[in-house]
Amino acid sequence: MNKTPLLAVAAATSIAAILSSCSTAPSGGSNDGSATITYAYWGNNSENATLTAMIKDFEQANPKITVKANWIQNDYLQQLQTQLAGGKPPTVAQISNTDLAAFASSFKEANVSPSAYYSANIPNAMKIQGKYYATPFVAKTKVMAINTKLWQAAGLDVPSKSAPMNVEDFIANAKKLTKGSGKSKQYGSAPLWFGGWLTVNGGNNYSTDGTRCTLSSPEAIQAANQVIASQAKDGFTPTLLDAQGQDMFDWLSIGRLAAQPDFGPWNIAQLISLKNASDFALVPDPGNGEPMEVDGLAVTRNANQAETDAANKFISFMSTNQQAQERLTTKESSLGVPVVQSAVPAFEKAAPEQNLQAFVDAVDQSPITASVKANTKISTDWQTALTDKTPIGSGKQSPASVLPELDKQCQATLDAAGPAIS
Repeated sequence: MNKTPLLAVAAATSIAAILSSCSTAPSGGSNDGSATITYAYWGNNSENATLTAMIKDFEQANPKITVKANWIQNDYLQQLQTQLAGGKPPTVAQISNTDLAAFASSFKEANVSPSAYYSANIPNAMKIQGKYYATPFVAKTKVMAINTKLWQAAGLDVPSKSAPMNVEDFIANAKKLTKGSGKSKQYGSAPLWFGGWLTVNGGNNYSTDGTRCTLSSPEAIQAANQVIASQAKDGFTPTLLDAQGQDMFDWLSIGRLAAQPDFGPWNIAQLISLKNASDFALVPDPGNGEPMEVDGLAVTRNANQAETDAANKFISFMSTNQQAQERLTTKESSLGVPVVQSAVPAFEKAAPEQNLQAFVDAVDQSPITASVKANTKISTDWQTALTDKTPIGSGKQSPASVLPELDKQCQATLDAAGPAIS
């Protein structure tokens, strides 16, 4: 997900104040239904090509509406904030569920029909305090990619394509799959990410309603200890230092890794391109799975009526039109998993020899982290502290002593930021 986090906790408040002071809206439409709107989004070159093609499809179906692409290649959230604060926001902004709370006060309420989507998790990710502030566009679930030859050579059964293995079995297998030393060492798994491993173990950063931090839970402490043990001298993953600057998919493809949890849909094209792609399989992430990101499309508050009407047509097309949703994943590129059932068969046909159904199954299975206004600052703070203070990074302290302290800091930041919508 190519976007740089926004660190300012008070950004949404200042944006809302600026927008509320605007008494006039920019011209962009007329009474005959014609309008020009702008659409802000992030992504790499191939993702931009996909979105550009989707925009063209929409304009062909709606010749009176022009959509100007605003492709923000770096520092997406900061640049979006600047555009909002400067009074020249895009008409439509792409936003992830984790960032939605920080920007919700700058968006109009969205008219979302939950029945349009095949999983309740999809529209629920776009809710703030019971109201929708963005329309679901694409789901980004995680699965685990495995090198089946390495599993078979170790005398292990290849994991089920549909039933997640439990955490204890995953760890036991990963240890058996680890052998050798030095630059030729074979690891049972890619490095474990604490944030993902927290939900794998049944925990989360926040309570379901987003009012409480839960970083000191037994699940959080267990997850941190598992990450530390996994990268110890007798562990089954590379250390963060060993993995720094390395592409873990490359390690998987050459046999240095037997498994890669946290495998996202953006890796699908890389997997398809391998000459020995049949040696690999996609299976569910262990335990409760890693968090799902849902990206939505939102209309900014200062859009006039003609622009709003055009924007809603555009958003509806991108979100629910089968042709548009089928473009999300091809053999060349993948933005993620379609959010409507009619486009799922085309998603799976992008790589029929692979188990892309695992990504679809994960839409129902994956946890959704509550969206809170201060999430970026909180996440940055705890990731930095865990790396500095515990053996997850360079520290020596026990997670059992560090995490309760981080939980208090998290709660203080959460309380100070206040609700997303006042």
